Amino acid sequence: MRIMELILDNEKREMEYQGTVEQLLKELKVMREEVVIKVNGELSAETTEVGSADKVEIIKVVFGG
Repeated sequence: MRIMELILDNEKREMEYQGTVEQLLKELKVMREEVVIKVNGELSAETTEVGSADKVEIIKVVFGG
């Protein structure tokens, strides 16, 4: 099985995963409202299916002023 590449908080890791972005965020305990998700370099919705061979980047959004 191929491994999915995940970048979270500028930390790269590899993991086995198959499911939606929304499920992945829940598994990682990341709040959807606080992040932007890119899958294979493109902005993606939480309904996007991801798995092996995908590169998922979770970017935290900075609030305030």
